[in-house]
Amino acid sequence: MKKTFRFYLALFISKIISYIIKLFFKDRGTHLPGAIAIKICNKFLSMVKVPNTVIAVTGTNGKTSTSNLIKEVLVKNNISVINNSKGSNMAPGIASCIIEKCNLKGEVKEDVAVFEVDERGSFQIYKHIKPTYLICTNLFRDSIKRNGHSEFIFNMLNNNIPKSTKLILNADDLISNRLSIENERIYFSLNKISDDVKNNIVRDINVCPLCKSKLEFDYVHYHHIGYAHCTKCSFKSPKGDFIGTDIDFKNKKIFIKENKEKYEYKMISDSIYNLYNLIGTVAVLRTYGLSHKQINNGLEGLKLKATRYDSIKNNDIEVLSMLSKNQNPISTSLTIDYISNLKGNKSIILLVTDTKDKHHGSEDISWLYDTDFELLNKKDIKQIIVCGNRCYDLSVRLKLAGINENIILTKEDYNDIETLIIKDNIDKVIILYELYGYDIASQLKKKVAGV
Repeated sequence: MKKTFRFYLALFISKIISYIIKLFFKDRGTHLPGAIAIKICNKFLSMVKVPNTVIAVTGTNGKTSTSNLIKEVLVKNNISVINNSKGSNMAPGIASCIIEKCNLKGEVKEDVAVFEVDERGSFQIYKHIKPTYLICTNLFRDSIKRNGHSEFIFNMLNNNIPKSTKLILNADDLISNRLSIENERIYFSLNKISDDVKNNIVRDINVCPLCKSKLEFDYVHYHHIGYAHCTKCSFKSPKGDFIGTDIDFKNKKIFIKENKEKYEYKMISDSIYNLYNLIGTVAVLRTYGLSHKQINNGLEGLKLKATRYDSIKNNDIEVLSMLSKNQNPISTSLTIDYISNLKGNKSIILLVTDTKDKHHGSEDISWLYDTDFELLNKKDIKQIIVCGNRCYDLSVRLKLAGINENIILTKEDYNDIETLIIKDNIDKVIILYELYGYDIASQLKKKVAGV
């Protein structure tokens, strides 16, 4: 699209604002330059020249981790990347990222763009920037106030994905794997791991999307992620082109099967959702053209960001902090499932209700009843501390999950939480925090660990 005077005006003003923010406010206000640019020129994103290869990453859960993995592997292979890891994943955040990197002609010189894209806001982006490849990690119910339900988000994506985009989809997700049926597609999946029956509260798809008959699941990894078939018609989960198999949890290795050949990879994390992120990353990078050796070399030494997962040892006690997206029952359930299976006696601190509740309106609490808090009803969990403005709502939910009320402590503020933690007969102190709670959790972790 031909650049206009408005475009150059928007670019010039937003670059000045970007520079001022970077100079005085560091990582704050990362969406502001883009918001101003789009306000001045509503076709700003159509007029900038982005790299010929654009990799978009979307989905309810896992898009940030997957986006970061893709970017890091590309960079380690000497491929220059523009990525919106510092800003939001909506149109203003992506525009801000481009403004920072492009020249005064509005041209980005990097080899590849890796953009994390909010699934709800995808319509604001794909009409301007058409991804070469789009990976969708999964689609689940999320914040009800914003996202409604998974079918609403599916339709939002389905109606806006460009027909030229090649899709990399999770074969084991019967919602997202049906996106844009006409598009060229690649599937990734994970073979059955165990015979454990998953009885999660939530399963977002139970009936065949074709004939509305009951679906039968051959196995379930979590919630509706697994392999299923219809009891009345030919509908079933598609076969993966990249299949995770032969997982060695002890040595943290996984094999990924491609074209009947198996290739060994080191696991970044042993959690089920991060296994999917890894397999999806490999599928994207192989489709892009990297060799297995290049991808493995790129993954060497990588680990989850401290803002997602961190661990500190304090004498005999391990202090863990983990992100658990608020108002997202699937993310929280997966995190709870993971920590409940860790060995040793545990004290758990829940900072999973909205720490900014008073600043931007009332938090919807219905998501608490879609979350599998029942998994915390275990003998080796000796204490659960619930903090924040919604601590009593969460306390009620824990009691309804059958958890002994004598081990539940409530605290409305976030001050001096460490004084409530019992240290006797405790092997792990685990802090689960929501998106806005990282700073609180980070300070608490340091206090508990004595660093």
